[in-house]
Amino acid sequence: MKIRGFETVRRNLSVVAKETQERVLQTILKENNPRGAFEYAKGVINDTRMRKLPAEKIIITTQLKKEIGSYDSYGPHVAAAQRMKEKGMPAGPGAIIRYIVVQGSERIRDRVKLPEEVKEGEYDPEYYINNQIIPAIETIFRIFGYNSEELAAEKTQKKLEAWFG
Repeated sequence: MKIRGFETVRRNLSVVAKETQERVLQTILKENNPRGAFEYAKGVINDTRMRKLPAEKIIITTQLKKEIGSYDSYGPHVAAAQRMKEKGMPAGPGAIIRYIVVQGSERIRDRVKLPEEVKEGEYDPEYYINNQIIPAIETIFRIFGYNSEELAAEKTQKKLEAWFG
């Protein structure tokens, strides 16, 4: 399935967010099963929350557009580029930047690590749920009457219509 105009084509999205969006769209469009797509998404969110995802699924990949010092704001990709530069890795304009956001109370840019620096399960599940996975699928589910709170809820709650439908 060719997808345009959705998060799957964005570079600064983790693999899990892209794959979840693709699978949700396929389940809805090919199988005509919005409920199945919702349950699948809830399963991915639960696995993320339980830290079951392997590192390669949560790596965020983007491309540096300019020199590190030229950015007005110091976002996570710039912080990752700085870490790369400190390790002697290429980190100039055009460089592919790969990073993982780890658990902590600091700002996101201060919780960025390069993939090789991260232990399995060290990622911040709530960051990935709220800033990667849900934004990639919430617009799709809104059409079917689901909202981001239902997606993020720890347990699947049956909608009222399921009891009376």
